[in-house]
Amino acid sequence: MKKEKLTAELVGTASLLIAVVGSSFMANRLTSDRAIALLINAAVTAAALAVLIKVFAPVSGAHLNPAVSLAAFITKRIDMRDLLGYATAQLVGAVLGVFLANAMFSNSIFNISEIERSGSGQIIGELIATIGLVLLAISADAKSAWKLIPLWIFGAYFFTVSTSFANPVVTVSRTFTDAPAGIAPTSVTTFVLCQFLAASLAAWIFVRKERA
Repeated sequence: MKKEKLTAELVGTASLLIAVVGSSFMANRLTSDRAIALLINAAVTAAALAVLIKVFAPVSGAHLNPAVSLAAFITKRIDMRDLLGYATAQLVGAVLGVFLANAMFSNSIFNISEIERSGSGQIIGELIATIGLVLLAISADAKSAWKLIPLWIFGAYFFTVSTSFANPVVTVSRTFTDAPAGIAPTSVTTFVLCQFLAASLAAWIFVRKERA
């Protein structure tokens, strides 16, 4: 695999997490209104995602998400070596992005979130958000993906109780922050399993559609 692809996935995922966690910190500083804070977080995340997909799609496909990479593997767009390389770069980038956001806004670069996210509603939300995201990622063309995916995520912030993590490395890395966007380590396993299951379902739906 070309180093340019891995670098793009690492830098892109790091930038995404800086946007997600940094905007969560900033929104918390600017307002005590939870609705406005969520709107700020969602808008910044969607805007950053649009730019990152537009910039990195020609280089690596701008997966920025192991769930998307898994679906790409299932649909035979990448091989196992690519999948492992992408996932590793994404994880390193995500953790780095959280540490950088912490360095800007928190008293410590390394923190552990205490925000529990559990219950059937959270599971359903992650399944819906991730299936939608992955389906768009593997079916939308290059001209529309950078618009459609951010719009889906922006909406999913509001129509899912989990606020749409929809990404295993986003989930894992957000355990390392005391921002409102964090997630307690005890909640991670369920989220990640749901996200990978959703990616597999999305790939299956896509394959069935293509064969129909």
